[in-house]
Amino acid sequence: MGERMEHFSSKHTQTGPVITISRECGCPGNEIAEMLKNRLNQKMIKEGHQPIWKWVNKEILLKASHELKMNPGDVETFLKTKESGMLQDLANSFAETSYVKNARIKKVIFNVIRNMALEGHMIVVGRGGGSIAWDIPKSLHVYLEAPLSWKTDMIRQKKGMKIAEARKYVLESDMQRSKFRDFFRTKFSDEIYYNLRFNCKSFTAEEICELIARTAELEKLI
Repeated sequence: MGERMEHFSSKHTQTGPVITISRECGCPGNEIAEMLKNRLNQKMIKEGHQPIWKWVNKEILLKASHELKMNPGDVETFLKTKESGMLQDLANSFAETSYVKNARIKKVIFNVIRNMALEGHMIVVGRGGGSIAWDIPKSLHVYLEAPLSWKTDMIRQKKGMKIAEARKYVLESDMQRSKFRDFFRTKFSDEIYYNLRFNCKSFTAEEICELIARTAELEKLI
């Protein structure tokens, strides 16, 4: 699986623009994406253009599930399944098993996100978007992070969990997200990584949106 996905050379990729938002558990990725979309579309309207910026997250799973002929909930559940051990993975790789099925699902998700990113004027939240769209010249890649205590408190409030339960949820979710991103990362994508990193404890969602928008303008994405 060393060459899991066929990446594209930057000199052949001239579409976009695309902004990817990767985030740790508890960080407001969807909220920031919605505000950013509105901010960018308002700018387009002022300049006499049609507001065409969109943001996607769950829509990625919906499109992928349609292509896989699976229920969206089943796709998401499958992706959240814990990784098996190395020996079990090796055994599974010789048959149409959960290992192979997992790889096929991720490849479809890769293609869905890649096509959306190439289409342009897209804000992709999560789903390994940063690793998938890293080589598109007109792209900006953002990472949202925060201290464990802050993330635990956010999840505790949101889901009504006890502190210990929320902390365990955060740790497991962050591990799953990291593994998912790593699946799409290659020796080439590490050259770009993230352009901006924000501590969500220190910045409000509005402030982060403002800073992303200003950076996108400086980089001539908008």
